[in-house]
Amino acid sequence: MTALAVDLAWSGGQVRRWGLVPPEEAVRVEGYLGLTYYRKEEPVAFWAHPSVARYPLTALRHLAGLAEMRLLLGVPPDPRVWRVSPKPRHPVEEPDGVWLTPEGPVALEYDAGAYARARVRAKGEAFALRFVGQVWGAPVPERVAYLRRFLPGARVLLAPWA
Repeated sequence: MTALAVDLAWSGGQVRRWGLVPPEEAVRVEGYLGLTYYRKEEPVAFWAHPSVARYPLTALRHLAGLAEMRLLLGVPPDPRVWRVSPKPRHPVEEPDGVWLTPEGPVALEYDAGAYARARVRAKGEAFALRFVGQVWGAPVPERVAYLRRFLPGARVLLAPWA
């Protein structure tokens, strides 16, 4: 299994920054997208697993954000320890992914700036009931600070996907 099969999407920036090598089956997807939901759109390129290659660019941004979190945390691309949900949207109580640590499962959530305060709190509270911890990622420092205000006890990473 390749690292891309675990992460599902990488941005062109991640490929360069981390020295990632897209496998032969990777699909290059290009378009225009902002770093967050409210930033100006710019040209972007993603390397996507074929199973998600037709997803909207916003969903690929989300998956690339989760990949950035994995890379920052130093977690190997192993589906026995790092699992990402390919669904473009999740119910409040369902995280974007799960990190299976020796202490137990940790909820993974990436926020590119679209979650309202109430949704952030609801997700944080739901995760606290089902997981031993939670790690959130965001692409810009302002969003990291925002999340930290509403998620006491959660780990929040600056995880720029671009």
